[in-house]
Amino acid sequence: MSTLSVAKKDFRGARRSRMLWAGAIVLGLIAAFAAYVSGTQTGASRETVQELFQVLTLVLSVVLPIVALVATYLALAGEREGGGIKFLLSLPNTRRDVFVGKLLSRLGIVFGGVLFMYVAAVSVSMTRHGVLPLAVVTGTFVMTLLYGSTFVSIALSLSAAAATRSRAIAGAFGSYFVLVILYVFPVVRIPAMVKWFHTEILSADPNPDLYNAVHYTSPYLAYRKGVNLVLPEELQQSVFISSHERAAGRGAAGGAEGASGDVAASAASELPVYLTDEFSLIILGVWFVVPLLVGYWLFEGADLE
Repeated sequence: MSTLSVAKKDFRGARRSRMLWAGAIVLGLIAAFAAYVSGTQTGASRETVQELFQVLTLVLSVVLPIVALVATYLALAGEREGGGIKFLLSLPNTRRDVFVGKLLSRLGIVFGGVLFMYVAAVSVSMTRHGVLPLAVVTGTFVMTLLYGSTFVSIALSLSAAAATRSRAIAGAFGSYFVLVILYVFPVVRIPAMVKWFHTEILSADPNPDLYNAVHYTSPYLAYRKGVNLVLPEELQQSVFISSHERAAGRGAAGGAEGASGDVAASAASELPVYLTDEFSLIILGVWFVVPLLVGYWLFEGADLE
């Protein structure tokens, strides 16, 4: 059995999960409903349909991590607790074959859910409005796959480190809270905490770009910024305000309030390179690669007996 064989076997087993099917159906219904209610009548403008897919990315920024974590958090932890890992490794498989095979199968499951959602949105949009902004649809679809991949990577790493289902569940819940919830419903603003430490403890001058850079470490914000790369200018989100906007008193307090349709080219050009939309691709790439390396290292050294 090879890496692909492990992936196929795992994919066949995971696709029988009622929870995953329920998640895919919910995503499809959300997309179809959003496409149906967008615009006031048949024959909506191209801009209206573009806005539909921009709204879908906002929904996916919160919902997709849940789907990816639920689809992946038991990929290895479940096998270890149930004893299935011994069977997999009793065949001519290395731990790398099992780890990579699980990664491929769970990526396939999440990609399938995203594809199902987009097919539903495109089908209803074309039927109702007769408009398909192909560049926006394709661009947001690719960015969404990248975003989903990061949480598959994170969940697989946590699953590799957990010997039991309860630990895997705790790790998945904790990662969602830290990486998403604190940015959607920020009980304690991370930039405010960094600012307090920087100015009060270190007695340094305020540096809003530094605080925003710390805030930008979340894949949630990286996805929101990355979507700007494929949206028309009027639909782009101003996640960070530039120094020019800050000096003029415009934008949101704390420099991290999302707003649609208020991004200007001059403002974007004043942001440091590490706060630009393009830098989001690097952040998403790091969130995909680093957890995998850590997870594989932990899995290689784990006692599976």
